[in-house]
Amino acid sequence: MRCSAVVLPDDADALRRIRAICRRFPSVEEAALQDRPLFRVGSRRFAIFNGDGSPSRPRWQGVGRSLHVLTDPAEREALTQDSRFRPSPHHGDRGWLALRLDPGEVDWQEVAELLESAYRQAAGRRRVARWDGQAAK
Repeated sequence: MRCSAVVLPDDADALRRIRAICRRFPSVEEAALQDRPLFRVGSRRFAIFNGDGSPSRPRWQGVGRSLHVLTDPAEREALTQDSRFRPSPHHGDRGWLALRLDPGEVDWQEVAELLESAYRQAAGRRRVARWDGQAAK
């Protein structure tokens, strides 16, 4: 199921790329959170896309086009030292960070690594082990 929210043309490329990355991971579903595309594995959320055209809500004000991810506790400290990251309005107190996705400035390899790390946090040991086993073949 895809989020049915309206996506502005400037947001479409970023969302298309994020969807393509997330489709690589087993058992990922797309849903919506406050009319924003949300990616989850099972019932566990691991990424949210906020577009410039996303509905205005006080909680999300000022975050702009951004990717919000569940972070690995071992990587979180280093990420918070990078000025491109800030606590996400979606559970920033629980390890979620937001990365701005300004056109022309996005390192999509880095985004893929962030999404994979977030997926691994949410997927659980068994799913990750199964996925790693399939990738090794």
